[in-house]
Amino acid sequence: MPGRANALASGRLLERTEELAQIDQLVEAAHGGTGGLLLISGPAGIGKTSLLAACAEGASSRAMATFSVRGDELAMESSFSAVRELFARVHREGDSRLLDGAARLAAPVFAPTAGERVEPDRVAGVLHGLYWLVANLADRGPLALVVDDAQWLDVASTRFLLYLARRVESVSVLMAVAVRLGEDPDPGGSVAMLSEVAAAVLQPATLTETSSRDLVRGRLGARADEDLCRACHQATGGNPFFLRELTVALAAEPLRPSVDLARRVQVLGAGAIAGSVIVRLARLGSDCEQLAAAVAVLAGGSPLRHGAALAGLDHGSAEVAADRLRAVELLDAGQPLSFVHPIVREAVVAQLSPSRRAGLHLEAARMLVAEDTPMDRVAAHLLAAEPFGAEWVVDALSRAARLAIGQGAPEAAVAYLRRALEEPPAPERRLDVLVELGRSEAMLPTTRDLTALRQAIILADDPVQRAQIALELAQALVPSGRSCEVVAVIEGVFATGETLPSALTERLDAMLLGAGGPCLSATPRLRERCAVYLRRAERGMAVDSVMLAALAQSFGVGGLPAAQIAELARRALADERLGEVPVAYVGASIQLTWADDFDAAAQVQDAVIAEAQRIGSAPQFVHASCFRGETALRAGELAVAEGHLGPVQEIARELGAEHLAAAFLVPVLLERARIDDAAELISSLALSETELGTWQGVLDLANRGRLRIAQGDLEAGIADLVDADRRMGAGDCDLSMLCDWVPAATSALAQLGRHDEATALASRELAAARTFGAARRLGMALSTTGLLHPGPRGLELLGDAVEVLGRSPARLEYARAQVNLGIGMRRRGQREAAREPLAEGADHAHRCAGIALADRARSELVAAGARPRRASLRGPEALTPAESRVARMAAQGLTNRDIAQALFVSTKTVEWQLSRAYGKLAVHSRTQLSGALKSTD
Repeated sequence: MPGRANALASGRLLERTEELAQIDQLVEAAHGGTGGLLLISGPAGIGKTSLLAACAEGASSRAMATFSVRGDELAMESSFSAVRELFARVHREGDSRLLDGAARLAAPVFAPTAGERVEPDRVAGVLHGLYWLVANLADRGPLALVVDDAQWLDVASTRFLLYLARRVESVSVLMAVAVRLGEDPDPGGSVAMLSEVAAAVLQPATLTETSSRDLVRGRLGARADEDLCRACHQATGGNPFFLRELTVALAAEPLRPSVDLARRVQVLGAGAIAGSVIVRLARLGSDCEQLAAAVAVLAGGSPLRHGAALAGLDHGSAEVAADRLRAVELLDAGQPLSFVHPIVREAVVAQLSPSRRAGLHLEAARMLVAEDTPMDRVAAHLLAAEPFGAEWVVDALSRAARLAIGQGAPEAAVAYLRRALEEPPAPERRLDVLVELGRSEAMLPTTRDLTALRQAIILADDPVQRAQIALELAQALVPSGRSCEVVAVIEGVFATGETLPSALTERLDAMLLGAGGPCLSATPRLRERCAVYLRRAERGMAVDSVMLAALAQSFGVGGLPAAQIAELARRALADERLGEVPVAYVGASIQLTWADDFDAAAQVQDAVIAEAQRIGSAPQFVHASCFRGETALRAGELAVAEGHLGPVQEIARELGAEHLAAAFLVPVLLERARIDDAAELISSLALSETELGTWQGVLDLANRGRLRIAQGDLEAGIADLVDADRRMGAGDCDLSMLCDWVPAATSALAQLGRHDEATALASRELAAARTFGAARRLGMALSTTGLLHPGPRGLELLGDAVEVLGRSPARLEYARAQVNLGIGMRRRGQREAAREPLAEGADHAHRCAGIALADRARSELVAAGARPRRASLRGPEALTPAESRVARMAAQGLTNRDIAQALFVSTKTVEWQLSRAYGKLAVHSRTQLSGALKSTD
């Protein structure tokens, strides 16, 4: 390997044997199909770039395609500039097949369209698309993605690297990323998080005194005696690049005895690099200084004409200056213009006064605008220029922001628009810029304050415009569950007392009730305000579909009968326009779930999931999958429930929606007897007083209570459940609408001898269930109450529960009612008679994949003198939920890639799950899957 040999000769790879061995292992693994992330971190000049070069060389020697990019401090606020540079070759080749399938979602990164309508989901969709672009490339052959100076990548590109790193093991891709230590933390901490998912982290050490001596003597020759070599090592700390630059400076000194050179090293000291750069530059004259300053401002990869124009040089003078800068090893050889190392650029920039630097950036922006350069490059310079009230600057930054939003890079758009406000824009334009900034802030994937929209509400003079901005702000608060803030925003609009169009008022009220209703301190007054819409709906009058969905949700949790909830939800879903508001649309479906209309609910939820898969919307996919999992749980299809809820947990964490996903998965895990997994989920959730003031927080609290009871901590579990019930009751809300907490609470109370409390709670729930009218809830309440009654009345209630649930679609609860009836009979000495309902309950629980209930039924059967059969280890019933879902999709004719794209997972995950399914089903091909799975249909 001649490149590596040359590097060793120049000292760049001295003492790097272990690092090179690890690099070779990772390159070989990627070449063999197992991708991984190699993270190289260290201070400036330690040799990270040389190790990356060795990595690229190893990839090339194995015929792996290599794509590389270097972070640029100037472009840190741009929109996917590093990603575009990384895949520039692919884009130039124009092979549209690389954007097939889900990869099409990455198209805006390379060809954005200004002015198009962009949904907030664009951010997640673009990441999903870029992953599949890489996967499509890897299908053609293994590849290496080499990224240097990652600390200077733009935020959007860094976010993609982290997204890819979490999934790279499943594709033939080596990611080699170098990060300089000692820089300011990257926004969002994404670069730091790379180390958590890296296959290997290299932190090259400084050179020993022996290797430092070899490097110095290789440059200075015979006059480098021991004293000089030792002095060089001490002055640079053994940093390879610093050593090299120091020897360059010393080589330019007049020939002196080595002792004099050693003294010269002490004079240069630790500041040798910057000092030697400036000294070499000053010796070259004004033209070279001007060109170096221009290149430093323009950053790497600038054409000579740009450097010449910014430096005020004609073409010939610029060429001469560039050649002289290359000759003294300040500029890299060849075109375009770039420094040999970022440290050199930093030394040049440090010599520029702040005002001169800002002025050069402004002139660079003017020059680039005139050449119709991509607006993110123009904006990068304007961010570094001083505000001066120029409208063309505001125009340029606004255009750059719109392009960034189209590319799914809201961080860049936010930076551009904040800078535009500093310019500042003309007074009549300030509101428009604020609103545009607010919309960009709303698309940020992390928690945000949304200050721009709040300021825009204050600045707006027109009441209608102010109300419309408030609606946008409220909508932006919904994904993070900030329902109480929604209430404050919308009530603030109404507090002005200004008259608004009736349609706009209804939209505001729908947002207030639907998104603000879960704020427990406000729920009663919001219902009081919106009761007029409920009366209209009851009389058959026209009501907006979003309002209908909000009414079904809020008044449903407040005690509305199941039939009325379902009617409101069906009316809402019948309006096609509701589909334009995905949160309300899928929200209406869960109200059908509450009313036991599981088939209709699942149909809506499956449609939303399919649409989310089509457009690559991870947030929509998570939201709909959570509700689909809840529907499956209540229907007693636990494998289906876990199949929907399990895979979305990682995606939900990436989106900051872990509370939502965990709330629906924990009950499923408890039914599946996976207590440790449920405990891990619950422990990851913070339960502050702010969160406990909302339905979501109280649901988390109730889940914790059910978990604690399952773990045997009855007192703590009861305390949590009672507290959750109290908090919901204070907001005139029924906790039983959100979760099945009463059976766990009454059982724990009874075990602790607190029978009066258990009976009172069960009687209260039975009365509420009769009023509600849905068979599932009524049957559960009858069964719970029956277990607590010792006499004949108890058995009668238990039998009624079996009859009621036998007519309902809630199969797991029917199984539980059978088991409870058997328990009641056994407790009354009817051991033989108890075996039949216990066996039937165990069988139904097994079919529902309800492991906890099935285990309890088998224990009771043993106590009743029976010998229950063991669970199957083969066949469809042995499949995990994830294996079953993948196998069924494969049986429908979907390829592994189709399944992976639909489920937002990797192809390797699909292959692994399908392989396990083949083994359990005793099949060897896709064509056999359909028949093997039929026994569970």
